[in-house]
Amino acid sequence: MQRIVERRTVWTLLLAAAILRSGDVAAEQSTPMQNQHWPAEKILPAEPGRKACWRRVYNPEHLAAHPQQKVRELTFLLRVSGYDADGRYVFEHPHHVYYNFALSLKRRGDTRALATSGDCLGEKTADCAVDCDGGGVTIEKSPSGDGLTIRLHDRGIAFGGDCDTNSGAWVRPGADDKVFHLDRVSEESCKALEKERLGTWTEEPEH
Repeated sequence: MQRIVERRTVWTLLLAAAILRSGDVAAEQSTPMQNQHWPAEKILPAEPGRKACWRRVYNPEHLAAHPQQKVRELTFLLRVSGYDADGRYVFEHPHHVYYNFALSLKRRGDTRALATSGDCLGEKTADCAVDCDGGGVTIEKSPSGDGLTIRLHDRGIAFGGDCDTNSGAWVRPGADDKVFHLDRVSEESCKALEKERLGTWTEEPEH
């Protein structure tokens, strides 16, 4: 229930932002929200219930060749969510579709992974942002195959914080920690991350 409430809040903010950007409130209110298209559609079709998982574990040889690289492991989940006009999850005839993400990573010396989540919006590029000005990443499909390229925003991305405190940790871009290339893996590899960061649907569609 908590995740649904959180997503309703984000959905409401998206609606308000779309209206403000239009410059014509009346015209925007009469336009169905499903007409909005996100850059992430180039990576994953805008079909509610769709999800994909990517992962990269850097081997000792790579890390030895890049001594300034702090990140040694990443897992990234992209999920398509559909909502009705009241902000409830739906898989058919959604009033609005947008993309959720969850990201976990480990740095050299870490015994546990850091994890965060948010939404992938943007106008020209798929920008995945953490709520409350928590930074984010830009994602794009790799030039060949099903891989994913992740680029840290200039400020980096926040892990483990919340909107009320300054707790948590930031991962900032460094000499060898700016761009990461991940491989497509099974959805099962992201199951625990999805449950922790986004919650799961009570009923999932069959593909």
